[in-house]
Amino acid sequence: MDLDTALTGKPAEGASATEILRADHAEARRLFAEYRSAADDAHARGVIAQSLCMQLELHDAIERDVFYPALRQIAAEWTRRANEAHEKIAAAVERVRSGADNGGPLDHAIDALENLVEAHVRDEEEHVFPKVEAQRDFSSGELGRALIRRKEELTRSTSYFEGPAT
Repeated sequence: MDLDTALTGKPAEGASATEILRADHAEARRLFAEYRSAADDAHARGVIAQSLCMQLELHDAIERDVFYPALRQIAAEWTRRANEAHEKIAAAVERVRSGADNGGPLDHAIDALENLVEAHVRDEEEHVFPKVEAQRDFSSGELGRALIRRKEELTRSTSYFEGPAT
């Protein structure tokens, strides 16, 4: 995956961690909607499903590698539950990915994935992000920059040559 694909819809340089993660959530919701709107095109649905899987895997990695470790000090129990939710989502992503690879029906797998993702996103956006945004240490763009750096590492970004991600 290239950086442009990985960072679709991302906020500008210096964005907070919650702004970046909310943009990821919006991109996942957009891909779920795009999948549903391609009801008559099995090939397009397979491509969209694979894109959705890549987006969710990338999001999973930056949250688990950067965001959750930083959050442990203010929301340790929630972080544990979030990691458990990520395990369930990762298993659902694998079911979607294997179904798309085999040309099988994806609707049930996509529906199950969407339900898991939406419940987790709602929990983050309604309960955790407000706590994070209230903390002075987390309100700066440093955690956001760390998320972007990790995303660039994972996508093997050429930002060194092209400039910072936006």
